Amino acid sequence: MTSALGTIPAPQRAAVSLTYRADIDGLRAVAVILVLLFHFSLLSGITAGFLGVDIFFVISGFLITSILKGQLDTGTFRLGAFYVNRIRRLAPALFVVLLIVMSAGYLWLFPPQLLDLSKQVLASQFYVANIYYWQSINYFGLTAHDVFLLHTWSLAVEEQFYLIYPACLWLVHRYLKKYFWAALILGLLVSFVLNIVFVDLKPEATFYLLPTRAWQLLIGALVPPVAAAWRRNKSSDELIALLGIGLIAVSVTCYRSNYPIPGFYALLPTLGSACLLLSGHSRVTTISRALSWRPIVYTGKISYSLYLVHWPVNVFAALLIQVYSLHWRVAMFTLSIALAALVYHLVENPLRHRRVLATNRRMLLGYAAGLTVTLSIFLVVQIADGLPRRYPDEVARLASYVNDRTAPLTECEFQGKTAVRFNSACMLGALNKSPTWLVYGDSHAWAAHDVFDKWLKLNDQGGMLIYRHGCPPVTGIHLIEAKDDCFKFNQAVSRFIETQPNLSNIVLVSTWRWPVEGGLLNSSKKLLTPPESMQVFTARFIQTLQHLHSLGRLVYVWEPVPGASRSVPLELARAALQHRPADVDVSTAEYLLVNRPFFDALNKSRRWIAGSFSPSQTLCAGGECAVEVDGTPLYFDNGHMTKSSVDVWMLVLQHRPLHDRSD
Repeated sequence: MTSALGTIPAPQRAAVSLTYRADIDGLRAVAVILVLLFHFSLLSGITAGFLGVDIFFVISGFLITSILKGQLDTGTFRLGAFYVNRIRRLAPALFVVLLIVMSAGYLWLFPPQLLDLSKQVLASQFYVANIYYWQSINYFGLTAHDVFLLHTWSLAVEEQFYLIYPACLWLVHRYLKKYFWAALILGLLVSFVLNIVFVDLKPEATFYLLPTRAWQLLIGALVPPVAAAWRRNKSSDELIALLGIGLIAVSVTCYRSNYPIPGFYALLPTLGSACLLLSGHSRVTTISRALSWRPIVYTGKISYSLYLVHWPVNVFAALLIQVYSLHWRVAMFTLSIALAALVYHLVENPLRHRRVLATNRRMLLGYAAGLTVTLSIFLVVQIADGLPRRYPDEVARLASYVNDRTAPLTECEFQGKTAVRFNSACMLGALNKSPTWLVYGDSHAWAAHDVFDKWLKLNDQGGMLIYRHGCPPVTGIHLIEAKDDCFKFNQAVSRFIETQPNLSNIVLVSTWRWPVEGGLLNSSKKLLTPPESMQVFTARFIQTLQHLHSLGRLVYVWEPVPGASRSVPLELARAALQHRPADVDVSTAEYLLVNRPFFDALNKSRRWIAGSFSPSQTLCAGGECAVEVDGTPLYFDNGHMTKSSVDVWMLVLQHRPLHDRSD
């Protein structure tokens, strides 16, 4: 019998009296292949392959609970032995993969990237990656593809579950044995309710954290008592199996990007997996026989290693290959399987079958050594500031601009409250002047803080800044990624402006790309096509400007920055390292084409605005839009302005007099 991620050591088999089910390894194969198809973008219809993780959760809950319940019933449960077995099963392969990833980082990553990678390695090794990424990144966000160990968030969820769950089961079994399964049902319901309540309010936390994911593991845990209590025949098991595979197929093919995850939608793959575990519990079905096909079973056996290696392979390939085309992605998919097989046969199996570090004492000493090595590598990289001596000084200098950005200014970010309140840190310009300017928008407003601050000081005027990452300053819209946050943000700012007549000048700052990419909604539920999204944006944009104009405010619009095709500092550094021209510029024609829908909306709105600030007018002379000036990158990524380039961006503001209605 396999445990949550492997085979139960021989001494436990008799106590648990469970038999090996090849179809469970087959189900693991389905889960990991879905994840890989999604991450490598191999099939256009697989946009929800990440739901393979939900399948893993159900399998883990089923197997771990079966093992622990058997041990508790026979009096053979030992908490320490359980933890050692978890370490033996999970830690060695993870440590080897992390070591390989860190070595690759040393060879190919610039100092700021290596610094970030060392933090990710530490979070992954100590199984807190879900908390780390919850605080730092959106799984579906624009920068997720640059995070080398993002996938380890799910391993952290499982390990946190393994850390708490056995002790809870032991307490329930000892003191409330009569209510053992009822306690699990209660835990499942509490976790599921938390998931439903917070999936819209706190989507990132709900996605990443154990309390809102535990219900999926507990659904798997409840399969054995359901199987024991429900008398089924061959036909009913066949139908349950068909239902299970159907639910998984529907969940993957019918997903839409505005569906909150996990939420109610995660019931589809979760219940589908539970149905497959249930239907194959007592007899072989057509589906379980298919899942027991040897190539599928083998894929399931290496699924843990395959899950570990595939995402770093994908991210490094996308970073190092100029055009990461389909044939390259297929090649990296194949390479991932080969690497996983090596890790499985050279690391997983020898340790699991005690051919290496056979005793528990040796295993724990080896684990302690691995933790020490990981911590040491982290400290060396951090203290040495990313080991910049690996590169020529000019290369290291250019790469360092990825950190050349405005301070976080979290006190100026809208926090989802019903009203806007300003901190003194959010004041701009002359602090001895009453604020008459409001700079308001998404992360581009935050990035432009120092530019507007300096500009207003030169003009001896005061202002304020408020922003919300990913939220264009347009009232009445919803965003797929931000759920209702953007709607609340713009409503609150609109009310604030209405109550602050001294704010006579409003500057709307944004990337303005969301409507072009089809990211806007006219409600929190309905998904729109890109043309429909643009129509909604145009209507709401005009309404926003009309409303501000009706209040007697002078409204200015910061037009889209030209940006670049990739991270500017990293591409400039890589080009300098390889002694070649950087290939990152955007042509003026490309800029106008991509942003044409926005400019169409802007031109329809000219009567309600005092003017617009045009970065392209300053940066796109000669047919190409500059990404650096005098050796200083203008962006710290592919579109947010660097702190050091303030004077360049000041030119954009100086092209427009303070109160010019000439447009």
